[in-house]
Amino acid sequence: MPKGYFLVEVEIADPAAYEAYRTAVPDIISAHGGRILVRGGDPQPLDGVMPHRRRVIVEFDSPEAVKTFYYSDAYQAVLPIRLNTSNGFVCLLTGME
Repeated sequence: MPKGYFLVEVEIADPAAYEAYRTAVPDIISAHGGRILVRGGDPQPLDGVMPHRRRVIVEFDSPEAVKTFYYSDAYQAVLPIRLNTSNGFVCLLTGME
């Protein structure tokens, strides 16, 4: 079964308010079996123009596990913080088998 990846790319509009989301989510990810592979960091563009955004990549055992995490009561409780303090997107990516 392929792994599932939760990809986040956001521009933070209100860093102080976003902090509540940033500190709460790792425990929710861990509780659902996720493993943070990339969180923020200092991207080094190799070519092209890279917008200044925060990027997070989380690995789960399956695409279904990503959905279970995303739709969990715990994540849905903090999701409005991200939506109200940043602009960007999250998506589910399915790894190779």
